[in-house]
Amino acid sequence: MGASASTGAGAGSPGASGGADDQPPVKSGQDSYGSWFSSSKPKSASEIRDEKYCTQLVCLSGVLDRWRSGDMKTQEALCHADYHMEKIQEVGRVDAENAREILARKGIDDKKREELQKAYLDLKKACGQRVPQFDDEGRHVQDRGWHKVCC
Repeated sequence: MGASASTGAGAGSPGASGGADDQPPVKSGQDSYGSWFSSSKPKSASEIRDEKYCTQLVCLSGVLDRWRSGDMKTQEALCHADYHMEKIQEVGRVDAENAREILARKGIDDKKREELQKAYLDLKKACGQRVPQFDDEGRHVQDRGWHKVCC
């Protein structure tokens, strides 16, 4: 039958089954366990930001979908939605074209993003909260009065 793993004392120790070179050392960073399954080059900071943005937008979409279908209470949905919006804002600028490509692969096109924006505004209204303002390109517009006071 083939070799079976030993569970007794000394298993895995140097010399127990041929020496320390039998198992590759565990390393951190780019040579970690996960990189063994990926043949691609390391991602740039920009690519990582794009992916974080898209991941948060997909999560926000799930929250809003559950709220609209009645599977999530309004206050709970607002809490989750605001969390994801905060994480999206923390990401900062992203490469719009790369983000669109990633989102398209995840089933979110420009029309769906507009629907998400509207659903988020509806959620804020349903909770009696001030509705954020967006420009024609969908970017959040700062409250000019507050901005002048604070900065």
